[in-house]
This record gives sequence, structure tokens and C-alpha cells, in this order.
Amino acid sequence: MNSMMNTLIELQNSNQPISSELHNIIELNDQLNALSCTQEYCQILFNWLNRTYNIHTFKILTFDVEKNLRNIVFHKGAEFNELNNSNLIQYTQSIFSYKNSQVFIEADNEDHMEILANQKSLFDFLFYLIQPSLRAMIIQKNYEEVQTIDHVTGLYNRNYLLEHLRKLLPLAQREHKQVGFLMVGIDHFKAVIDEFDYNIGDKVLIELAKDLEKNVRTSDLVIRLDSDEFLIVLSNINSIEDTINVAHKLISSFASCEVNVNAYTNQTLKKTICVGATIYPDDSTSVDQLLKNTDIALYEARNNGRSQALLYTKEEESSIDLF
Repeated sequence: MNSMMNTLIELQNSNQPISSELHNIIELNDQLNALSCTQEYCQILFNWLNRTYNIHTFKILTFDVEKNLRNIVFHKGAEFNELNNSNLIQYTQSIFSYKNSQVFIEADNEDHMEILANQKSLFDFLFYLIQPSLRAMIIQKNYEEVQTIDHVTGLYNRNYLLEHLRKLLPLAQREHKQVGFLMVGIDHFKAVIDEFDYNIGDKVLIELAKDLEKNVRTSDLVIRLDSDEFLIVLSNINSIEDTINVAHKLISSFASCEVNVNAYTNQTLKKTICVGATIYPDDSTSVDQLLKNTDIALYEARNNGRSQALLYTKEEESSIDLF
């Protein structure tokens, strides 16, 4: 409260016609307080800054002090150097004991920066006022990420998958496009746990997660479903053959990966994977059935040996006994 009062006093002493500006900031704050979606919140804040101060470059990120990691929450405009940049305005607030939020506004040039610098008191008031709601938005985003991120591999989990497919599949249906689904399983993964331990098992999972992401498009989605099983959603595929080709590519790539199991002896471990595939909408339009299809195809692929890929067919479902 003291900081806000000091800001208001400073504004009153600056001889600026501030009444309309303050009213607009308070009105913006009321609008932001009513929002529950992080992206919508950030977009409205950016739109207001763009409209009011002609700001084209704006970034909000979080900084994890313990891990020295930065995560972009929202970014509009060109990339910019956050170090030694005289055209930047920055605001920082504590989110958790180990995490801060950082807001960056970049001026277009020196003249634009001078204009923004003359409005510093208003900017200070704006970011003081929205600080609680911005903090709440980032905490909400952090909570949502915890619910949708697999803590071992850093990939999205089943919770995120269902939300992703809820948007992707209707779009694919409207545009008459196919979507490929690949279920990936590590051959004899339990043997890794039995021979080594769960830490080595996690290393294998992490290595596989990295290799899968490396070998698919950025528009595709890699999910860790459970235990040693991963699901890849291939959006907008051209043919069934493309899906199978991707499966073989994944199998070949991971077969060459080495997992270090002993830093002192340089002992390494190599594992292989099998892949089961199904196609939307050819095989089904139901998410549950598509997942079941990939599970059946993976089961049959594993029955054929290591490093196998198999496309789901209805004949397999009628003959297989999963239990």
C-alpha cells in the first residue's frame, strides 16, 4: 500500500494529465482480474500496451533460481537480448521462494525508449496494480503444467493428451486429414529394473524421450503414457506408409543410443523398442478405441520379437487375448 501511495504522489507531482491514464490502468486491472486463462490474460495485457504505448515486443517468463532455468510464459514481437539492452524495461516479482516472474518490454528505438521512460511512473503503477493477478496467473499455469507433465521425462502425460486430441481430431475431420498414432514400448524393460535399479530405468526412459522428440516434427506430440510406454501423435500424415516409416525410423534411431549406467567404469546399456500403429479416422474416430488399437498392435509387435513395428488391423483385435 505504501508503494502504491508513493507512486500516486509521484504521479501527482509530475504535472502530467494523469486522471485518464490512471482510470485506464484501473479499468485494465479490473478486466484482468476477471480472467482465468493465462494466455488470454497475457494477450489482453499485451494488446493494451500495444494500443496505449505502441509497444510491439513483450515477454513474460519465469526464472527458476535453483535450477537456473527460464521458461517463457508469453512472447510477442521480435527476439531480443535481455542482457546489456538499453531499450528494455523490466519488472520482476517473486512467485515462489525459488521462482520469479520477469516482464520485459522492448522499445523500438531510442526515441521510443525516451517516450516510455517518461511514462515510468505510470508503468510502475500498472505493474504494481496487476502484480497480484499476474502472480496468480503464473501460479495457475505452473499448477496446470505440474498436472500435465511427466516428472521423469519432462514430456506431456495422458492428461494433456486428452485435451490435445479434443482439439486436434475435430480439426482433422473438418479438413479431411489423417492422424497417425504410434505406441512405443521398450523391449524387456523390466529386465533393466531387475538387473540394475529404478534410477537406471529412469535414465533409459529419459534417453528414449529425447530420441523420440528428436525424430518427429515439432508439430507432432510425444506423450509418456505409463511405465515404459509412450504415444506419438503424428498430425496431418500423407499416407499410412509415412506412419510406418516413422515407426521404423524411431526403432533404428533408439537402437543406436547408449545409456551410461556406471560413470566410473563407463558401462553403457543399449535397448530396443517396438511400435504399434493405428490411423485416424481409418481405424476409428474414438480416442479410447484408437489407444486400444495401438496397444493391440504394440502387443502383437512385441510377440514378433525385438525392434518390430506393426500396423493395427481388425483381424488382430478379433484374435488377440490381452489377458
